Amino acid sequence: MKNIFILFFVILLFVYSGYVEPNLLIYKNQNIYIQNWNKNLNGFKIAVISDLHIGTGNINCEKIDKITDRINNQTPDLIVLLGDFDAKYIEYSKIPEQNISKALEKLKAKYGVYAILGNHDYDPPHIVNRILKNSNIKLLENESEYLSCGVRIVGLKDLWHYSLNPKTITGNINQPTIVLSHNPDIFPEIPQKTSLTLSGHTHGGEIYIPYLGSPFVPSKYHQRYRKGYIVESNKHLYVSGGIATLSNFRFCNPPEIIFIKLYKQTPETKIENYNKNRGFSKNYIPYYRKIFSFI
Repeated sequence: MKNIFILFFVILLFVYSGYVEPNLLIYKNQNIYIQNWNKNLNGFKIAVISDLHIGTGNINCEKIDKITDRINNQTPDLIVLLGDFDAKYIEYSKIPEQNISKALEKLKAKYGVYAILGNHDYDPPHIVNRILKNSNIKLLENESEYLSCGVRIVGLKDLWHYSLNPKTITGNINQPTIVLSHNPDIFPEIPQKTSLTLSGHTHGGEIYIPYLGSPFVPSKYHQRYRKGYIVESNKHLYVSGGIATLSNFRFCNPPEIIFIKLYKQTPETKIENYNKNRGFSKNYIPYYRKIFSFI
């Protein structure tokens, strides 16, 4: 009887993590109090989407429409897409590029919609660029955009494809500045005066084991930048857990849309250091990659 119960539990766990949780879609609200911010912009709302990997699993135009509706209903001031639209899977899936563009074009925000590229967006080349251009979404590649409200958006190229110097790209920071970087591993190099850095890439590890963390995080920093809100020396980062899954599994880590509200930091709301990511001291992603590259 005990063995039957264990077998049933394993099957239930497999079904849930393979077929239920990857098809969920939650949204989270996060207030962030930052030092380089204009108090007249308190409550500025950013909608964050990352790692759509269009063409994988159930990520199609219908799913994008669902995401778009949820975001637009929240009337954000700004929408950012943090890369990994996935050029290869878009090509394999045969989803027409114009259909994807029409779905993404529905995203609306007071100060616009901006995107950066992720490590899965460069090969085959130009696919993601065309989709974003036809969606009227501004792509930022090591460049800045100045919003009419006085906020500066800086979009970085992908860390795995380019050697980046964030200090050179951002230059002098003399106004509220939000940096978009697909890969959070760049965060230690982000200038101190940056208001906020937004990243994706990790998928939150996809499989999260409570109290232990995720054994597979595509980051050289292991659990450190796995997911969520992180503060280091009063420098602020938020890492989205993303939408899709490449392992076909998610556990205790459902697909998510993030809504962030920004406020001017006060002595009462100042946070020097904060990180809830704990667990595995080793990252098994390098071993996983080595095995499969050998095969």
